Amino acid sequence: MLLESIILAILIGLLVGGKLSSLFDVNPKRLELLFLGALFQLFAFWSVKLHLGWENHWTIPFSHSLSYLLLIGFTLKNRSYGGFSLVSLGIAFNGVVIVLNSGLMPVDPAYLPEASRQLLQAGTGTHGILTDSTRLNILADILFINIPVLGKQLFSLGDILIDLGMGIFIIMQMRRSENRPQ
Repeated sequence: MLLESIILAILIGLLVGGKLSSLFDVNPKRLELLFLGALFQLFAFWSVKLHLGWENHWTIPFSHSLSYLLLIGFTLKNRSYGGFSLVSLGIAFNGVVIVLNSGLMPVDPAYLPEASRQLLQAGTGTHGILTDSTRLNILADILFINIPVLGKQLFSLGDILIDLGMGIFIIMQMRRSENRPQ
């Protein structure tokens, strides 16, 4: 849902008079942490998606967990930007539940199609089935919404905080040019 939230925030930013070009006036600190975190997430996701044979290997949960530590580091270094504290908290919530559940984000199986449920039960991917032994299940992917056009979305409390924080950041940054002397 992050992409949809970013698009919505940009649209709101434009509606309230913000400028898209202001999004390019950002000078984040420790950008390498963001890129490394994204790289580890992409590695975990595509290793599974491309069936590289590492699905049941320690490298996927490790890289998935490590990505959250790197992303938290990036957002904490940039918490002076509006919304980034919420993004940090959301990433921390997701990261904690993932680390405590062996590198997998627990997912409520009630909302999954049968094929997805079978894959998760087989232990493939960066997600796992929510069970009675799941730790901190309140932070797992347990929230569900069916959005017209976008379809079914399963998400966590951390995802909501990340989306809200990014929305605040984008709108504030787009409106930032209004407060600068011309």
